[in-house]
Order: sequence, then C-alpha cells, then structure tokens
Amino acid sequence: MASEREDLRGFGETARGLVGATVGADGLLERVRITPRALRLNSQELEEQVLAAVRAAQQDRLARAGEPADDLPPALAPETMTKRLDEFEAEALGRFSRMNASLDELLRRLEER
Repeated sequence: MASEREDLRGFGETARGLVGATVGADGLLERVRITPRALRLNSQELEEQVLAAVRAAQQDRLARAGEPADDLPPALAPETMTKRLDEFEAEALGRFSRMNASLDELLRRLEER
C-alpha cells in the first residue's frame, strides 16, 4: 500500500529549474525546493515560479492517479482535491506575499545603512 501511495505523489519543476515541488498522495503540498538562484528574483517572479512548480506537481499527481477508482477515499475525490488545492494556493500566496513584504522591508533597511 505504501508503494501505491508513493506512486500517487506528484512532482513538478519550473522550466528554468529554479523551483521544484512535491504533492503527496493526499493532494497536499509536501515540499518546495527553492534554489539559491531563485532567491535573486524579485518577489513577483519568485511567486510565479513557486506557483508554476506547485501546479506542475498537482498536474503530475492527477495524471498519475488516472481515472479515480471506486474504492478511493472521499479525500482523494477530484472535487475534494481541487477544493483543497485551491485553499492551499490561496493560503500559500498570502504567506509568500507576507514573506516578500518582510524581505522587501529588510532590504530597505539595509539600503538605509
């Protein structure tokens, strides 16, 4: 069973390879990998890269799942996963926006010195 759940994980990476993401069998984000080069991007570009990697992982996860089997738990139903992923996306964007604002403030303070 663990092997089957492992197969249902999704993996995604941006075209430039700056950001990667892993989505678990439950449809939730498990990991985000951000390379040092990605940290040189401005906040909008970084946000776009993270979003692209997460969406690629989500799409990979859905492709690996294929047609839902009748015995899948309700948590893995496509409509449930879509709702959960939308909620996660909204939460992640809010967190990234706050993180970017903090980084912008930090850079502003450093420039004042």
